[in-house]
Amino acid sequence: MTDAVIHPALVLIAGALLLPFLRGATRSLAIVGLPLVALALVWQVPDGPAWQARFLEHTITPLQGDKLSRLFATIFALMAAGGGLFALDQKSRVEVPAAFVYAGSAIGVALAGDLITVFAFWELMAVGSTLVLWSHGKEASYRAARRYLMIHLLGGVVLFAGVTGHIAQTGSVAFTRMAPDSIAHWLILIGFLVNAGAPPLSAWLPDAYPEASWSGTVFLSAFTTKTAVYVLIRGFPGAELLIWVGLFMVFYGIVYALLE
Repeated sequence: MTDAVIHPALVLIAGALLLPFLRGATRSLAIVGLPLVALALVWQVPDGPAWQARFLEHTITPLQGDKLSRLFATIFALMAAGGGLFALDQKSRVEVPAAFVYAGSAIGVALAGDLITVFAFWELMAVGSTLVLWSHGKEASYRAARRYLMIHLLGGVVLFAGVTGHIAQTGSVAFTRMAPDSIAHWLILIGFLVNAGAPPLSAWLPDAYPEASWSGTVFLSAFTTKTAVYVLIRGFPGAELLIWVGLFMVFYGIVYALLE
């Protein structure tokens, strides 16, 4: 365990909780600076476990680095910086803090070395993204936020059942390569695919994104599906099902674009 390493996700999330109390230039500086601090910290994470702790008789690894995790964490930090810069004039006091919790949670998933930590940040992502959508303050956005939350809570329940089954079967909480060869692993895969916008639960994408604010849409399009891509690469590389799901999603989009 490397005690000197600071977790980039926690810095961004903690900073987000302070943003509602800041005003003026201080707030603008924090909005631009927090993601850049997180970005710098991402590249301080060494290869292998950096944080480990005991939880429910298991050793969890809340912070672990390698080339793939640092790549996605870097992308998420840059997206947070770009989105924050775009949202500097956003009047809502909720949206940007919620977006930074959302972005920090995405970084947390990318740097998680165990399934328990993945699940914790996964659910925090759902809370942050729902608040981004809700903060637009219109009745249509409230309704869309409720539907969005229900879908993601459903995906979270499925993921939780899969993680629980995996731990019961293997005795391990490590987030490593899996295969869809058991009910538990299928549930984990389905939980990931919900956030990826895979059919048949893909209607939440066009339902939610248009109802966010002009800046909220930027944040919503930046993290959820991309985090799902990361966990699919990490957890189910080479799974044949993903080829067919991907092809369906490609041609589904092409057909609707042509119809429009």
